[in-house]
Order: sequence, then structure tokens, then C-alpha cells
Amino acid sequence: MAVSKKAKKLYTGFFDGIETFAANTISDLQEKRYLKKYLDKTTKLSKDQKKQIKEFWAPYCKVSPKWALYYSSKNDKFDPRYIPNTLYYTKIDQYFNARKLGYGFNDKNYYSRIFPNVKQPKTIVRNIGGVLFDKDYLQICISDAINLVTSESEVIVKPSQESGSGRGIQFYKCGQVKQIEALLNDSNEKNYIVQAIVNQHPLLEQVHPGSLNTIRICSLLLDDGVHILSSVLRMGVNKSRIDNVTAGGISAAINADGKLDRYAYTYYSGERFEKHPQGLVFDGYQIPSYNLVIEKVKVLAQTIGNFRLVSWDMAVDADGDVILIEANMRKGGINLHQFDNGPLFGDLTNRVLDEVFGNK
Repeated sequence: MAVSKKAKKLYTGFFDGIETFAANTISDLQEKRYLKKYLDKTTKLSKDQKKQIKEFWAPYCKVSPKWALYYSSKNDKFDPRYIPNTLYYTKIDQYFNARKLGYGFNDKNYYSRIFPNVKQPKTIVRNIGGVLFDKDYLQICISDAINLVTSESEVIVKPSQESGSGRGIQFYKCGQVKQIEALLNDSNEKNYIVQAIVNQHPLLEQVHPGSLNTIRICSLLLDDGVHILSSVLRMGVNKSRIDNVTAGGISAAINADGKLDRYAYTYYSGERFEKHPQGLVFDGYQIPSYNLVIEKVKVLAQTIGNFRLVSWDMAVDADGDVILIEANMRKGGINLHQFDNGPLFGDLTNRVLDEVFGNK
């Protein structure tokens, strides 16, 4: 007997609700734990500041003033509009982004299909569900895959799904044949992409040699178009080969002219730097092709309407061309934006919250 649409909706909604509740509970507890660990215990908000927070959030929900303290105590920019991480991940992000679709759309192996109008790192081999393919999605055998990988001087291997914080990223040189063979023959290793190393622009290489230093841009699609909420440069530190701020990297705000702000911050503790640990002074440092990066993000953001709040990782290659590295279509990190640039939504905050909380 056929199941009615109403019954099917109730059935799927029930189990989706349980899964979402569990995920939100874990996220909420995790963010509160980070707040407790990294909150500056030596600073306090004034009575007036607490009053501003209470009055601003009154039409929406009750929030802890500790979030505003967390950010403003690090960057010296008090504002009642700081978005609590707990609210961002469990409500705002899920309002603007199709949570279930995100698991599929965030697969890097399909970026060339989803975003065909932007340059991307050269793909060597794809592992999709344990099956090997070349860059054009033609199935290949292991020996062909080995030949393709070892023909490159060096490659980077990335998990293609749920790969935040630089988890699982590996580098192989062409001479590491045995290690490459072991990877490609490992039946337990599934869903990854093998790409050639991006030769980044000399000005970005100068920031921190060894890591691909990317521009993280948070965009929001509203009924009047794409808004760029925040833009920062993510940088590797010391001998790290990745720039992920949650893996020890740092980030600095980029202004509208494509120049770095005076300070960079670590992701969790909010430790502040006026110059890179390897020596570069941030203030006024020019990011190459920045206007082109912004233009490209605005185009890309309009191609995935089910994901309106996206964090883009963009690179600039040696020729000044814009390269898409990753599109975080759900749960893009918020700390780096609010430490570097203040409240994520800025002057759009009321407009965003009115929509999320149904106050339109």
C-alpha cells in the first residue's frame, strides 16, 4: 500500500528531527566548552555593555553576554551584535543552508561539476566510494592511477567529504612510490581527491612559504543579491603545510582595498599578532587579485541557492588567476571572522535575525 505524502513527511521529519537535535546538542556543548576554556577571565563587561546586549537581543532570543566579551576582549571592539557560536551553528547556519544536501554538495570530487566556471587545482585521481577515476570521471585501474600520481613532482591528497580543519590531508612526492601504491591499494581509504600542488602568487608565498595561504570569504545571498560579510587571509605558521586556523594557523582581516589589517589572530584563543611568526608585518600588506576574488565569489554564490551562507576558500596562483580550493556550504568557522572583522553580519545583523526568527 502506498504511503501518503503526509505520513511520509511525518515519518522522515521525526527521524530527521532526532538526528538534528543530537547534532545540535553536540555542537552546543562543544562551543560552550571552547568558550569556557578560552574566555579571558581577567576582563568584564560594564553594566552599560550588558544592557546593550540585552536590549539588542530582546526581540530574538536570550543570549549569554560572554560571547561579546569573548570577542571584544581580544580585538578591543565591543559590539552587542556579536553572534554567539552556539546560535550560529544550531540555528542561523541551518536556516540559510540545506543541511542534508550539504553532505553531498560538499564533496570535493564533484566541485568540477558544481562549479565549472572557476579555475580549480589540477585533479590527478579521484576516489569515489572506493572506486578510482581520472579527472574526467572515467574509471581507471590502480596501475593507471599510480602512473598518474607519480607523474607529478608532488601531490596533495584530501578527504573529499567532511574534511574541515585540514584533517586527513597528506602530501606525497613522486619518489614515494611505495607509499602512493599503499594509499591507492588501501580498501579502507575511500572518498578522497588527489591534486597537483598549486603554485601560488609570489606575494602570498611571501606571507608564509610552504603552505597555500588562502582567502576565506563569507558570503550571504539575500533577495537583493550577494553580500560579502567578511574576508580574511588564512596563513600557515612555522613548518605547517596547511593554513587551517583550527590546525594552528592564523588569520588577518582584509579590507575593501585588498590590504591586510594591523592584526592577525589564532582561532580559539584569539592570540593577537602584529607580524607573522616568520616575520611579515601585516598592516597594509596587499593581497594580489583581490577584486577578482570578490567578483568570482559573487558569481559562485548565485549558483547554489540552497546554500545562502557560504565560507569560500580561494587562492591566487602565480599568474594572478583565482582558484577555488573549497566551498564550506555548512558550518563554516565563525571565530576568524568575528575576531578579525567584528560581528559577522555587521549592519545586516537586524535584517538577518529578523528573517531567521520570523520577524519580517
